Amino acid sequence: MESDGEDTPPPAAARACGAGHRASHSLPTSAGGRVCLSCAAALLSSAASAPSHHVSHALAALSLALADPAFLAPLRAAHPRLLAAPLAEALAAAAARRDAALAAQASDLAADLAAAVGAPAASDLVARVARALSSGSLVKHLHTLHCLGILLNSTKDAAAYIGDKQSLYLNLVNNLRLPSDEIRGEILFVLYKLSLLNATPWDDICDNDNVDLSAIGRSLLQFSLEVLLKTQNDDVRLNCVALLLTLAKKGAFDILLLSDPSLISSAEAEDNVPLNDSLIILFADAVKGSLLSTNIEVQTGTLELIFHFLSSDANIFVLKTLIDQNVADYVFEVLRLSGNNDPLVISSIQVLSILANSEERFKEKLAIAVSTLLPVLHYVSEIPFHPVQSQVLRLVCISIVNCSGILSLSQEEQIACTLSAILRRHGNGELGMSSETFALVCSMLVEILKLPSADDIQKLPSFIVEASKHAISLTFSHEYDCLFLTPHSLLLLKEALIFCLEGNKDQILRKKVLEDSIIETCETYLLPWLESAIVDGNDEETLSGILQIFQIILSRASDNKSFKFAEMLASSSWFSLSFGFMGLFPTDHVKSAVYLVISSIVDKVLGISYGETIRDACIYLPPDPAELMYLLGQCSSEDFNLASCQCAILVILYVCSFYNERLAADNQILASVEQYILLNGAKFPHEIPGSLMLTLLVHLYAFVRGISFRFGIPHSPEAEKTLFHAMAHKEWDLLLIRVHLIALKWLFQNEELMEPLSFHLLNFCKIFCEDRIVTLSSSTQLVDIQMIAELVYSGETCISSLLVSLLSQMIKESAEDEVLSVVNVITEILVTFPCTSDQFMSCGIVDALGSIYLSLCSSRIKSVCSLLIFNILHSASAMTFTCDDDAWHALTMKLLDCFNSSLAYTSNEQEWKILIGILCLILNHSANKVLIEPAKAIILNNCLVLLMDGIVQEACAKGPSLFQHNQETTFGELLILMLLLIFFSLRSLQAILEASIDWQEFLQYSDDTESSSVLGIPCHDLCRLMHFGPSPVKLIASQCLLELLNRISDQRSCLNAELRCSAKYLKSIIAVTEGMVFDQDSRVAENCGACLTVILGWERFGSREKAVVRESKWSRLILEEFAVALTAPGLTSKSFSNQQKIAANIALSLLQLSQVPDWLTSLFSDSLISGIVANLSARNVTAEIVTLFSELMAKNYLNQEHIAGLHNLFQVCRRQAYEGGGGSKAQPSEQKADAARSSDDVRALLFGMMLEQRACSGATVEMEQQRLLREIDSFFFQESSLREQNSVK
Repeated sequence: MESDGEDTPPPAAARACGAGHRASHSLPTSAGGRVCLSCAAALLSSAASAPSHHVSHALAALSLALADPAFLAPLRAAHPRLLAAPLAEALAAAAARRDAALAAQASDLAADLAAAVGAPAASDLVARVARALSSGSLVKHLHTLHCLGILLNSTKDAAAYIGDKQSLYLNLVNNLRLPSDEIRGEILFVLYKLSLLNATPWDDICDNDNVDLSAIGRSLLQFSLEVLLKTQNDDVRLNCVALLLTLAKKGAFDILLLSDPSLISSAEAEDNVPLNDSLIILFADAVKGSLLSTNIEVQTGTLELIFHFLSSDANIFVLKTLIDQNVADYVFEVLRLSGNNDPLVISSIQVLSILANSEERFKEKLAIAVSTLLPVLHYVSEIPFHPVQSQVLRLVCISIVNCSGILSLSQEEQIACTLSAILRRHGNGELGMSSETFALVCSMLVEILKLPSADDIQKLPSFIVEASKHAISLTFSHEYDCLFLTPHSLLLLKEALIFCLEGNKDQILRKKVLEDSIIETCETYLLPWLESAIVDGNDEETLSGILQIFQIILSRASDNKSFKFAEMLASSSWFSLSFGFMGLFPTDHVKSAVYLVISSIVDKVLGISYGETIRDACIYLPPDPAELMYLLGQCSSEDFNLASCQCAILVILYVCSFYNERLAADNQILASVEQYILLNGAKFPHEIPGSLMLTLLVHLYAFVRGISFRFGIPHSPEAEKTLFHAMAHKEWDLLLIRVHLIALKWLFQNEELMEPLSFHLLNFCKIFCEDRIVTLSSSTQLVDIQMIAELVYSGETCISSLLVSLLSQMIKESAEDEVLSVVNVITEILVTFPCTSDQFMSCGIVDALGSIYLSLCSSRIKSVCSLLIFNILHSASAMTFTCDDDAWHALTMKLLDCFNSSLAYTSNEQEWKILIGILCLILNHSANKVLIEPAKAIILNNCLVLLMDGIVQEACAKGPSLFQHNQETTFGELLILMLLLIFFSLRSLQAILEASIDWQEFLQYSDDTESSSVLGIPCHDLCRLMHFGPSPVKLIASQCLLELLNRISDQRSCLNAELRCSAKYLKSIIAVTEGMVFDQDSRVAENCGACLTVILGWERFGSREKAVVRESKWSRLILEEFAVALTAPGLTSKSFSNQQKIAANIALSLLQLSQVPDWLTSLFSDSLISGIVANLSARNVTAEIVTLFSELMAKNYLNQEHIAGLHNLFQVCRRQAYEGGGGSKAQPSEQKADAARSSDDVRALLFGMMLEQRACSGATVEMEQQRLLREIDSFFFQESSLREQNSVK
């Protein structure tokens, strides 16, 4: 007993118990009491007859004592085995009495005793409990079985203490037929533990010779499966599955799956070995319930059991039966409901992977359950190196191949998306991937591309773009074993290419992005790999795969893409690479593949006829370039095969010339070609399409000769003579194939070839006139106008003289179509290179064109020739005309005759519009002292003067309605052209009739004097046109008026002549120009402002002019608006800058009058000038403003404060101008045409020329800046002078 005090009393001295047992058996407790082991053992041993509550009390006391260290220590030391036997007897007695509570108490105590005392007690307990269970029915031994299970689980080497393992095992197996789930569960657990401890009959065969293992195994398997089939208890299922799984791993059931065990020896060789169908069916039925369990451990264990059964020696017989029994359906259901539980996913996929070995039976199940695999595929694809990633991929691949009709488009798209994501994430370094996974992904994508419904998968092309690019980049970056992986990525790329090239037009168009991506991939990865293959010596299989892909692109892609791809390959030293491949892999297969690609490149570069020559001779062509040169230099007149090879060699050499590739040195190539010509000149090319090969030979020889001329390589005159003879007497076509510019240049430099080349050049002109381009197979450009134009521009060929000669000849023969063709070609050359006009003029083109206007040519011919004349005049230099003045004069007279004889001024024919343009250009050139006589003929032509008067009078008579006749109308277009003719005639008059012209004649009414004998318009008519006309008419008329007023002013200043017009006439001009100073078109406003300035300057000539100027009211309004604008904020717009210049010039003119108007003095008050100075900045100061302030300073309108402010402002302007950071930036000029192709272009060019001359009369941006700096310097000088004068005073 324990004391009531705080301290526990020391244990009492050992003494015998009341029953007289030995004192050593009385063990103390921490509470101060004692427990007699002998008494406890005696009571437990008599448990069968003793009252249950006594036994229960003893068990409880011992259970408490075992937890007491004071009791446990001596028990372990002195009596470890004393309680084991009685406790086993008590357990057996409780079981016999069916006292479940007492049996559970005894079982728990036995487990505690074994755990507390250790091996001595545990071994005795295991042996006694096992002995109790080794015979008889176990219906009463639920807790005994439980106890043995615990002991086996906790005791080390527990199986060694079991005396008769066989009897125990057999009895346990036999008792599996008991109906109780609890008992069967305990039996299964004990059997499971015995299997783990290797205490089964199969683990000790040598000591069990008389045991029928087959019978035991069959019974165990059957009874266990029946338990598994019938039970609904997950614990029982778990124990049963664990037992079966353990024994399956031992191979205990393999032989039981056969109905005749003697056949097991041949099971691997025969597929028709009979199965023990009842057991297999029982197994299939048994596992179904466990597969549908809600316990994940049960499901996982069951799946592992199925996996090991299928992995046994008998799997080939079992899996078919399991599939027939719908086990696969249950596994798919587990997978569907797994929620991506990783153990369940792994186990399910492992089972399905084995079941998939029976493809015919399994694919039916897979077709139904394929939708279950797709979420699993997505799940495992996101986990690097997932254990069953490859198995899932393989299962999905089987479904794609065998169940394509079952998969929906969305499912197929989902699979493709997942597969491309796998490659993308691996390529981006997000997750790893095994080689097997890579191969499966590529294979699956290939199978998807082969599906009949592939074209209907909307996003498939984009997925394949990504997947193929990553697959190729991974395998060709040498991160993996390329020998294993490269074929898979190349197969994917090849199938993707075939996919995007097949289908109808709309489908192919939708897959265009994929096609472009594949071609880009070939350029980015495959071509560099081939370039490295020459150095690294990579495998032949990969080379063949790449060449096959290239061949598909060249032969099946669209013409444009295949041509660009061929150009890309050829530009990448493909021919040198090709012969390197054949040297590295000297096999017929590689040689055939290489020459096939070369022939396809030739198809695109030259045409299919030339590529065919290589394919025909492929088997005879050597792989060495040196051997090719040797064959070319042989005589082939009697050997068709050799002739075929030589044609192929010529083709290869010629194509190489376009890409700066040489298969041999230039001198060696020239020598071989010359040898070929000399040996085969009589009959070449032998039995080969003559015109094709002779044309190619001509171009190749010309190219080699052109190169050899550059480097001084000697040639054979005899070979040259032989070829020239063939060119003169045999059929060939310069335009048949693509030609190198060097070859074309060499041909047109040889005078001996002028006759045959004239014929070909005329053909070129005809074809160009019809098609405007020269192409073959819609992909390869041949001799084109750019080449011809460049050769003419170089000045090193006779093409220009040939064209002029052809033109003269065709005009003489009245071959209008040919004339039209030649003229169109010359015109196009002039459009391309305007400066070539000088060459054509030096070749006599003016005389040739002049004869057209004497012949009865059609209007169309004359229009085209007139356009050519216009372009020559527009682009030729002035020096060229000095030598051809007579020819131009004759041509001008012919043009005027045509003009006078048949032109109706209302005509809208193209010819007459162009003729007017020609006359304008002749007049424009005369201003530079050339074409004087042609210009005089135009200016003094009476018919032209009358025509002009009639058109002007009709225009003026229209009044306000004239505004509607713009350049889009017939009359408006003719009026604009005539006004342009007047503009150029006014400039010409100044140059050629300066001494005899009285400019004041244009300043009078026609009633006041006789009609003018020269081409021109009076000022009042110009004013009417300015007032009523549309914008283009206003601009040209104002420019003409300004030109006239300047000429009148210059002539009056020179001669000091009086003004002959009336004051009323002058007032009307002033009124019109003043009113148009505010015109929306700034160019018109500037012209009118300049006109007004000129007229204001006439005030110094006489009293009449003074009176007219003083009566002007609009000048005051203009300057008041100007003053308001200068003081307003925001003076940065371009329109304001233009208005500022106009008003500043008018103000300057008024300030320079002999008597400054009073209103002007009051306008420029101190306050206004102060406001203007304060508002100005360096950005909006112009030369006109500076000049105005200089004049205001000279007239004493500025005070010292104004001068100081302006001085500082102009200093800033000057500094910014010198630094390049200030002022107005040059505006980009409008792109103007260099040549005319139509009458509209003629009008536009003339209008542009007028604007250019107007700009030149003003200033360019650079000139404006220089003028501003000069005016600022002048202001500073004037300021300094004024300061000195003030200091002197």
